[in-house]
Order: sequence, then C-alpha cells, then structure tokens
Amino acid sequence: MLIEFTRMPKASTSVFRKLMIATPIVLLLLVPVAQSVQLVNAQNSTESNAGGGTAAKTNITTTGNKTVIMIPAAPAKSSSAAAPSYNRTGFTNLNVLTINGKNFPIKYSINGGKLVGILADKDRASLVLVLNPSGNGGNFTTELPRNVIDSKGASNADTKFLIKIDGKGVDYKELANNVNARILAIDFSKDNRFIEIIGTQMTS
Repeated sequence: MLIEFTRMPKASTSVFRKLMIATPIVLLLLVPVAQSVQLVNAQNSTESNAGGGTAAKTNITTTGNKTVIMIPAAPAKSSSAAAPSYNRTGFTNLNVLTINGKNFPIKYSINGGKLVGILADKDRASLVLVLNPSGNGGNFTTELPRNVIDSKGASNADTKFLIKIDGKGVDYKELANNVNARILAIDFSKDNRFIEIIGTQMTS
C-alpha cells in the first residue's frame, strides 16, 4: 500500500504549527484536509528474515514536498494445494478403484499419455485401463495390491499376469513384489487405448 502526503505551503504550515501546539483536537480534524492521500497496492516490498522466510517492510521516503509511505499488502493465499506425491515407491499418481462399494487406491505413474480410468471386471479377475496416449506412446507403471488382484498358481505361488493391449497379448516387466503388492511396467504405443491386466483372483 502506498500512502503519499503532499506538503502544504509555508503560510499554511505556520498556521498548522500554531494549531498543533494549541489544540491537538483541531489538528486531528485538519490533517485529513491538509493531506493528499493516495493508496496503491505494493505487493513486492518484502525482505528476508533470519529464518529464511519473508518479513513485511515499510519504506518511508521524502522527495521534495512529498512523503511516501509504502506498506506491503498481505500476501495472497494460494488457492490450490500442493499436488499429492506417492513417491515412497516412486509413484506420482493415484486412482481410487471401487469394487462392491469398497475403495482401493491404485498407485501408478505414466509417461507419454494419460490414464483416463480403471475398471474392474470381477468375472474375469481383471482390470481394464483406459488410456489417452501421446503421439509417441509411452510407459505405464503400477503397484497392484494383492488384496485387489493377484495371479496365483499351484501351492499359492506367484504366476505371471496375462496382459492384453487392445485385445492382443503383450509382454511386460514385473519390477518388484512383496507380500502386499506387485509392481508391473507396461509399454504402449500411440494407437493403444485399452490395457487389460488379467489375474487368477480378485477381491470379492
């Protein structure tokens, strides 16, 4: 905020001083009349404090017959919160999958396109991923919770998922797994729209 005071002529100043000594109450009444005040936002008047943040700084400058007081405006509040990060395992996105009224968070990262959504097909123990690929295609990496979908064989041993892109079987990489989840990486082209991840069991 910029407050600009214009000095009065000498004759007015003399009278003003007498009034200031004699009647302080009259002074308060005359000041608004004698001043020419202009208010302007001053957003950038800040200085670093010892803690590394910014502190408000008021500048007072006298030039000629004008005294300028610059008061910084209150900082604007951010309207958007920081984007969430799921980088404990390197993932940057989260899709909430709903199965039978229950919500299951699916972590994923995608390069070269966008994930439109994930659908669950319980009858086939599969997940269907809907993609919007970029012009060069890309890669989709996801962490699949075992309590959502899994692929098991004899003696409850892990077996490979069946991955189909637009109806055709494709190879993929299993980057890691533990007792809670399996991490898959799947490449796709610029023309691909649907990825199916087919297991042997899905949450009921």
